[in-house]
Amino acid sequence: MKQFKENLGEDLNKTLLGYYIDSLSRAEMIHLNARFEKIGITFSQFRVLNWIWRFEELTQKELHEFARIKPSSLTTILDVLIDKGLVERKQDDHDARIRKIVATESSRALESQAWEIIHHFDQKLRSILTREEYEVTQRSLKKLLEHLALKE
Repeated sequence: MKQFKENLGEDLNKTLLGYYIDSLSRAEMIHLNARFEKIGITFSQFRVLNWIWRFEELTQKELHEFARIKPSSLTTILDVLIDKGLVERKQDDHDARIRKIVATESSRALESQAWEIIHHFDQKLRSILTREEYEVTQRSLKKLLEHLALKE
């Protein structure tokens, strides 16, 4: 390990791919949160809403599995979304023990605006890279995710 660090030189962080992936992820969060703030949500809240919009209704367990958000963090996000009137918990028609998370009309009204923000960010990324660079980067990141993704 010592030899590895010595070979990397003075600025260890900036020679590691993970440094750039983490930095890009943080920059994305800052950029998107600033945009989402204008419509009253955060990027994390969008990630949860997106799954609810897609499937109409989900249990909290299903939502946790799809969104890959820790259960405690998901509960906090859902409580905020409920307080904002964007989602509701409703009792399952077949099993009274199960609560489904559903989107309200208020959140449905935000859906196209939220996706416009995502589209605009993707267009910004595409404008920085050539088409080939974009596609190579996308394939490379997908490959890394497939190999490093948590297997449940």
